[in-house]
Amino acid sequence: MFNQTNLKRPAASFAAVIGLSLLLSACGGGTVTPEPQPDPKPAEPVPNGQIALIKGQITPFTAGEASSVNKRELEIPAPVDATGKFDLNLPNTAAMTSAKANLLFSVRDPNASVFGLCKDVVTDAPADLRVYPINFLRTDKDDMIIAQLTATKASATHFKSWWFSNMDITFKYKGDCLGLGQIDTTITLKKGWSVLNTEIDPGVKTTYAATTAPVSYSPWVKTTAAVGAQSLSMNIFEPWKNLPQYRNR
Repeated sequence: MFNQTNLKRPAASFAAVIGLSLLLSACGGGTVTPEPQPDPKPAEPVPNGQIALIKGQITPFTAGEASSVNKRELEIPAPVDATGKFDLNLPNTAAMTSAKANLLFSVRDPNASVFGLCKDVVTDAPADLRVYPINFLRTDKDDMIIAQLTATKASATHFKSWWFSNMDITFKYKGDCLGLGQIDTTITLKKGWSVLNTEIDPGVKTTYAATTAPVSYSPWVKTTAAVGAQSLSMNIFEPWKNLPQYRNR
C-alpha cells in the first residue's frame, strides 16, 4: 500500500534543517563576516645621514644581462636578481673616514674639488669637509647605470646621487665648471649618506636639491640611454676626472 508516512519524513527533515539554521543565526552561529584588515603601513623614508643601502632595479632588464652591480672604487658589489633588482650596501661612516678616506674629495680645495676643474669659485664650505658622490654604478657587463628621475629631455640628465659627507653641513657653491657648466647652489648633507636630486645640462648648468632615499626599488637605466657620448667625454658623472691628478683614478 501507499505509505503516506514516508512522504512526510523528508518534509519534516527539511523543516528541522531550516529551524536549526534560524536558531544558529539567532545565536550568532551563522556566516561570520570577516573584519576588514588595515592597509599595510607604507614604508617610512630613511632620513639622510641614516641611509645604509641603495635599493635599485635595472630598467629595462632582460634576464642574464647583468648578475651584479658595483661601485668599484668602494668595492661594494651586490647581486642582481632575475628581475633586475639589487640591494647595494653602503660603507658606514667609520669605513668611509678610515679605510676609504683616500677616496674622499674636498669642496673648497680647487686641486681636489668634487666639482672638478672650475673657475670663478665662491664657496663657504669648510676646509675639512670631505665628500664622496655615487652618481652611477657599473654592472658586471661594464654598463654604466644611473638612478634616472624622469624620461630624458633635450640634452639634460636627471638622476639621484648618493653623497657621503664626514659632517652635518649646509654650504654654498658657485662656479663655472668643466662639464657641469654654471653651478650656483646650496647643498645640505648629513653626516653619513644623503640623497640629492641632480640635474645636469652638460656644459651649461647643474643644480642639486636634497631629497630622501627611495623607499622602494628605484629605476636605474643605462647611461647610453640617457646622455650622448659627448656628455660622457666631459666626465659629467665624474667631474673630478677633469683635474690632472684624478684623470687615472
